[in-house]
Amino acid sequence: MDINEEFKKIEKENKRLIEKAIEFMKQVLDPKHALSHMESVVEYTKEILSKMEDADKEVCLISAYWHDVGRMIQEKGHAKISADMLQEEMRNLGYDEQFIQKCYLAIYKHSWKEEPETLEGLIIRDADKIDFVGIGRWKQCIQTNCRFRKILQLLPTVRKDILKLECSKEIFDREIGNLVVYLHDKIFGGVGDLR
Repeated sequence: MDINEEFKKIEKENKRLIEKAIEFMKQVLDPKHALSHMESVVEYTKEILSKMEDADKEVCLISAYWHDVGRMIQEKGHAKISADMLQEEMRNLGYDEQFIQKCYLAIYKHSWKEEPETLEGLIIRDADKIDFVGIGRWKQCIQTNCRFRKILQLLPTVRKDILKLECSKEIFDREIGNLVVYLHDKIFGGVGDLR
């Protein structure tokens, strides 16, 4: 089966769970972590998964949708809150307890200073951190006039110190190049050469 077909199948089989995550993410007020961030993390997760044969794709996709839902409650400690909320929702929907635990482990340590315990956790954390240079996030921030200082302080460490998977670093390199072009065009209106 084609990997994109596999992703569609996983999303269809977990439709109710994914819809619940989307419903929660619509309540997150932080523009840097709103619904568009979740959508970007899902896409980066899919891209990483297309290069990682050993990872549990279903765990990763569910976790990508749910990784930040806890932000609707609070920012500090949101990863654990998100994992707890996912665990509760999965139990309500009758998921297998062992599978629930895999999803829990994939998101409860995705924050900056934490180290995920599973390959799926590394994938979610990397996909989440790649979005720091995602054009969608920057557009959202520019539109809502949010502050960039924290993002700019963290950018130099993302590739070297935070991203663990080689394919994540490759995606980051591409995305940071795209971001530079986007910001150049935004600032200079597409006038001038980047060389």
